[in-house]
Amino acid sequence: MIILRRLPRAPSRRALVATVGVFDGVHRAHQQILRATVRRARLLRARSCAVTFDPHPQQVLHPERRLRLLMTLEQRLQWIARCGVASIIVLPFTRAFAKSSPEQFVTDVLVRRLGVRELIVGEEFAFGHDRRGNMRLLRRLARPLRVAVHAVRPVRSGNAVVSSSRIRAAIESGSLPLAARLLGHPVTLTGAVVPGSALGRRLRVPTANLRAEGLVIPRRGVYAVRVRVHRRWYDGVMNIGTRPTVNHGLPPTIEVHLLRYHGTLYGERPEVWVVARLRDERRFASLEHLRCQLGQDIERARARLHSEQLLPQSS
Repeated sequence: MIILRRLPRAPSRRALVATVGVFDGVHRAHQQILRATVRRARLLRARSCAVTFDPHPQQVLHPERRLRLLMTLEQRLQWIARCGVASIIVLPFTRAFAKSSPEQFVTDVLVRRLGVRELIVGEEFAFGHDRRGNMRLLRRLARPLRVAVHAVRPVRSGNAVVSSSRIRAAIESGSLPLAARLLGHPVTLTGAVVPGSALGRRLRVPTANLRAEGLVIPRRGVYAVRVRVHRRWYDGVMNIGTRPTVNHGLPPTIEVHLLRYHGTLYGERPEVWVVARLRDERRFASLEHLRCQLGQDIERARARLHSEQLLPQSS
């Protein structure tokens, strides 16, 4: 699988079937579009390609909204690759690029630079300056350029379509089963491990402090998780909150305790799969009471993760 961080100077001689989107979360609707692209490319003996953007367009056009993402770019690329596309092109999204007209995007980017012969997108696909381009305009522009356009119908779950915004709301409210169902895979977090207060070590439950900047964070509480470190998976417990037993008025932190892991994680970027919410965060009368509760949390997490069949097994 090939990843390009810019447009090629000239299109490949081999026919290209492409899809375009941000694909934040690579949820079930994204997966359907990506796999349709792969199937169509195989049928035509062409090359499949996903075109995505970084940063997220909303972060460039509306920074005041402080949009939090479901995945980092690297996570997004990994999940897109799992859908089987042969190549991914990451286009830098800038204010200048955002001013491109729909006609410029189709003619200059998709045809002249990429050589797209068939394009597969969702029915609500919008593109170009102020999102003026819609499916009707796309087909009108593509026809004289001999580019076939295929629209994929939305994926529905319950009484609403699957969307990144719906998943963000589910995660923030603590509705992990709903979020995972819409994603088609577990809620994930990643970030750098940074020094903390060493309270966990004093309680004989050492934790790694995760700095997951820019991502959607589940609401405060204790969670059963699986964590990938050095290409190995470990069961674990994660706490999101302010540690009210010992701290007052401090910002929330993300602390992860790995079961059966020995060593330091400073400087690493572990991948955390959030499997289940165990309880709310609460204040305890003493550190001893807190330590006892942590022991119970570990046992509950171990039992829950042992019963989980769809996730990687612990080391």
